[in-house]
Amino acid sequence: DRQLAAAAVTGAQTLLRACRPSATRPDPIFYLPIGRSARSRLVRWRLGRFTNMREECPCTSGEFISRDHFLSCRALDPDLLDALPPAPMGVHRIDHALNCLPDKASAGPPYFWPALLHLLHAIDCLVHPLVVIAPDRDPGSLWFALPH
Repeated sequence: DRQLAAAAVTGAQTLLRACRPSATRPDPIFYLPIGRSARSRLVRWRLGRFTNMREECPCTSGEFISRDHFLSCRALDPDLLDALPPAPMGVHRIDHALNCLPDKASAGPPYFWPALLHLLHAIDCLVHPLVVIAPDRDPGSLWFALPH
């Protein structure tokens, strides 16, 4: 267990860094009130299946698409990243935002919820440039509409 924890902190394993700190409860992305396409993006990000690392990013920076590149990609709105909570050293900012989601929908959505959903939609469009991906009508509205 100590080796696993050390690998997660040092960043030796990208997907280990993306995991929730506690695995004793199901990940809230499976049961929070969101649409299918938004949930798919959250799950694909969590599983590391969002990017094709062998392709150059369409932002014309010359860099290959990667999880870390998205933190500085010119094709993404920096205000969306800035709206996410600051991450501890060694933890990807999007992973940290997912780890900050409440365990219960009744707790209400965090302040960064719409920005997170918009950001993942923008990343989805960036990594699939030949596909027109319809935007979610109102990202996060299902959760905001719940009585709290």
